[in-house]
Amino acid sequence: MSVALLGLIAFQFYWITEVMNVNKERFNQTVQNALNEVASKMALQNDFNFLQNDVNNIMPFPQNQLETIRDTLQNISDVPQSGQGGSMRPPIDYIESVINFSVDETTGQAFINIDFAAFARQMQGFGPVNPQSMDQRNQQLMIERQMNQRMQSLKNSWANHLIGSDNLFERVNLAELNERLDSELKNRGVELPYNYGIYQKKEDKFPFKNIEKQEDTEGLKKSDLEAKLFPMDIIEKDYYLTIDFPNKKNYLFKQALMPLSASGLLMLIVIGCFGYAVKVILQQKRISDIKNDFINNMTHEFKTPIATVSLATEALQDRDIRQNDGIVDRYVGVIRDENKRLGLQVEKVLQIASLDKKDFKLKVEQTDIHDIIHKALVNARLSVEKRQGTISSQLLANQTLVEGDKVHLTNIVNNLFDNAIKYSSEAPEINIRTENISTGIIIKISDKGIGMAKEAIEKIFDKFYRVSTGNVHDVKGFGLGLSYVKKVVDMHEGDISVKSELGKGSTFKVYLPFTHG
Repeated sequence: MSVALLGLIAFQFYWITEVMNVNKERFNQTVQNALNEVASKMALQNDFNFLQNDVNNIMPFPQNQLETIRDTLQNISDVPQSGQGGSMRPPIDYIESVINFSVDETTGQAFINIDFAAFARQMQGFGPVNPQSMDQRNQQLMIERQMNQRMQSLKNSWANHLIGSDNLFERVNLAELNERLDSELKNRGVELPYNYGIYQKKEDKFPFKNIEKQEDTEGLKKSDLEAKLFPMDIIEKDYYLTIDFPNKKNYLFKQALMPLSASGLLMLIVIGCFGYAVKVILQQKRISDIKNDFINNMTHEFKTPIATVSLATEALQDRDIRQNDGIVDRYVGVIRDENKRLGLQVEKVLQIASLDKKDFKLKVEQTDIHDIIHKALVNARLSVEKRQGTISSQLLANQTLVEGDKVHLTNIVNNLFDNAIKYSSEAPEINIRTENISTGIIIKISDKGIGMAKEAIEKIFDKFYRVSTGNVHDVKGFGLGLSYVKKVVDMHEGDISVKSELGKGSTFKVYLPFTHG
């Protein structure tokens, strides 16, 4: 059972760890995707800004010049076409195939897109220059020259753009970066507070970060959630968009709280059942040992008087003995005493059996505790004096009447006296004392017997338990007396306790209330 339980605990721990790892990986992947998307969009925005600002600055055409440009191109297309050695006129559809016009309706600007390779091929199709069309030819050359100049400027601008500028703040709009990052995280369901910045690893510095505390900065440096900015630059830049979530562990723990709670509850139930099973096994083993001890003692307690009665009966069958009245009377007395002893032993067992019944009720009446003690002292004194011992009393209580069952209260006192006598190895020295408190009467019975160890004190009120003296038969009894006393005191809503020291004796203290419900 222990090996199975440990294996189950280990498996649960492994499963919980895996759940936490999966949640962490899923969270990291979600954030990483958001960072990659932000970096990608920032790069695209950078390209868009370049096209919007640089290219349009090189190739714009105002709206009022659009008709002039079209007329010029139309005139160019009207160059006469010769036969075998004459000039050729390029068709207008060739011009339209290399030039595309567009107009921004919001700003009113017109833009022209030219397929320069196709345009160059078309230009090679012109024949010799006709003197009559010299003006048109000059206009064509001027447009071609301007296009070449602007194309070269565009190429230089594109080359610089592809290399990429080292000026971070020319290329990154921080407000836009913050907005995009926040939007991408929320779209993926991540709404945790976060710290972020742009980190240069080689120089170990942050050109930008949204935090000031040093510990937060260290968290950003150690974070493995990052995305490279401007990944399409020909010359790579040492800029990384990095992010850190200070409350990530709590967030992941809350996400796994339900399975963790269910697993923990099941583990507690299993451990509780295991502990209960072990406890029951140990209790059953102890009860089995106690019952075996009880059976051994009961056999001894019953066997001795039965053997004595048997011997006395056989003796009385002898005619010579029957003729001697003195001997007959002595044997009859032995039979009577042993029979009484058997009856008392049976009575003790029946007392415990009667208390175990749920329908058992006390016969409550006004009972004088001192009267019970006086009668018990008479019987106890005879047993003590036979062993050359002494028994004394200090009956100091003024109010001695309590509500209780007289028979069972008498048995309590007799059992405590009997217990004190049995566990006194030499001449018994017993004292009984009574005193009053506001709610009831206290009875203390002390002896200077063998005493008990702490372990025994915790068990003496258990049924069948008897303090070991090294020989199971040195002290007569079934181990039922104190169990019976405890139950009767509880039924009277009282309390019983014991103080004992091994080798120095014991003191039993019984509290009985004047009244009870």
